[in-house]
This record gives sequence, structure tokens and C-alpha cells, in this order.
Amino acid sequence: MSSIRRERTPPPPNVDRRRSEAEARAERRVRAVEETLEVRPLTGRPYVTAEVRNPVHETHYTTYFPGFPDREGALCTCEDFARRGIGTCKHIEAAGLFLSEHPPPPPAKPDGLQVEERWAEIDRREEGWPTDPRALALKYRGPGSALYVRLR
Repeated sequence: MSSIRRERTPPPPNVDRRRSEAEARAERRVRAVEETLEVRPLTGRPYVTAEVRNPVHETHYTTYFPGFPDREGALCTCEDFARRGIGTCKHIEAAGLFLSEHPPPPPAKPDGLQVEERWAEIDRREEGWPTDPRALALKYRGPGSALYVRLR
């Protein structure tokens, strides 16, 4: 039996990458408007977050907007966002449109600790650690534990 080896076709030589990314972003915006997508804001998060569901495909993804209302830096859990690397997807576009028309409540503040207080808590917890690396090596030599070896 003979096998056929398929090779990836190289991109056309004079393609402007910025133009193709702009076209891809525009396509995501069109799909966000044309497809049936349900957007539900999620509250109690430290930044603006929304869940986007597609009832036709029975999928749901979470979108994150750390700099809302700016979409720069927005993230989505879908494969298209991770694979394409253009900084947007139809879920981000749909959630952005919805949230611009229905402003979300202000994001929740973290557990109330300031940055300095967090570092003070970390430092306090580290005070109980042994300073001798041999003591740590003995601690982590149990079955299935990480093995720390002293290098010479």
C-alpha cells in the first residue's frame, strides 16, 4: 500500500500579516453578531468576566476583560482564541458588545488584603521553614515525593 505524504502549503509570498489579522478580527465580529450566542455576566470576580454559550453547538466559554471597557488584553477559554493568536474571538466580541450595552457591576475586590499585607503573610509563613537544606531533603524523601539532592 502506498502512502501519500501531504505537505503544508507555504503562505503566499507578499501577504501583509497586519491586513490578514484585521480581516480575521472583522470576521470574528461578524460571527459574533450573526451566530446565536448567549452572554451571561459573571459577578464576584476581581475583573469583568462573562460566560458565552452557543446553544446550537452546545458549547460554553468564559471570557475575561481585565481592562474593561478596553478589549485589549481580553482572554477567552476557546480553542480559536488560543490557536489563532489574533487577540480576539467571536466570544470576546459577543461579550464585549453585550457588556458595552449592559454595563456590568464593578468587579469584586480581592479578599481585602493589600499587596504589602500579602507579602507580610508570605514572609511570616516562610519563617517556620528550616534554613538547613539537608532538613528539607530529609522531609521530601518519602515515597512519591520530590527528591532534593545536595549538589557539590
